[in-house]
Amino acid sequence: MKLNLRSVLPLLAGVAILYSACTKTGINVKSDPSTVKASDNVASSAIADNLAKSLAGSFGGASLDDGVTPSTNASSKLKVQSTYSCGFYIDTSLNRVFNQGDTLKATKTGGTKYYFICDGNKTVGYDSVDSLNTVGSGPGYSFVYNIVQKYKVRGLNTNNSNFSLDGPMKAYVDNEYTKYKTFSRVHNTYVFTNLYVHGNDKFDITSGTATFRSEGKTNGGGWDYSGTIVFLGNHKAKLTFLNKIFLIDLLTGKSTPA
Repeated sequence: MKLNLRSVLPLLAGVAILYSACTKTGINVKSDPSTVKASDNVASSAIADNLAKSLAGSFGGASLDDGVTPSTNASSKLKVQSTYSCGFYIDTSLNRVFNQGDTLKATKTGGTKYYFICDGNKTVGYDSVDSLNTVGSGPGYSFVYNIVQKYKVRGLNTNNSNFSLDGPMKAYVDNEYTKYKTFSRVHNTYVFTNLYVHGNDKFDITSGTATFRSEGKTNGGGWDYSGTIVFLGNHKAKLTFLNKIFLIDLLTGKSTPA
């Protein structure tokens, strides 16, 4: 699994989609979010989008899609304590600037620490701590992404195409759209338990659970919910809070009431 440092730039399309989704839910941009409660559908959509993109590394940090293979593509410092990339991989002074054209810019700072587990000359898993902050802007909007991951990943078969993932993740995502005078803030924390991932099936999470807490605000109101997530396979998950159930599509980040 590698650090996904460039993926924040193509999220401009995702920003437009999020704004469109908010307007379709009837959000009143003149409302005071400190006194108005967002609808459960708005909250579930924000949680689902945050979960799917966080697991894919879209806000930075480790990406589920890269499996258990170590990658040094994004490192500025590398320390390998034994052969075949076993041992520590450390980057404690990450400070990168990424530009796309003349208008989309992002600066990523933070630190990472990986400990790769090997069987002979083969990597079979890792333990990691990633803490990354991305600040950027594009035409008519700005964003801040803060990601912390403490993952334990282990291969489950001979070629590591199936693997497990456990551990907590913090995914704080703040967007402000100056052109439309709107904003969104989604601050989620998760604890993943016994996630079973099939790498040969677009990294489908076939089983496992998570607990979460989500605090968020938009112009249409805010929320503060805790709940559970059950991964169902076929790129689906069941989201439950306030005794309400929503079905998440982990490929699209969309949520629908169950």
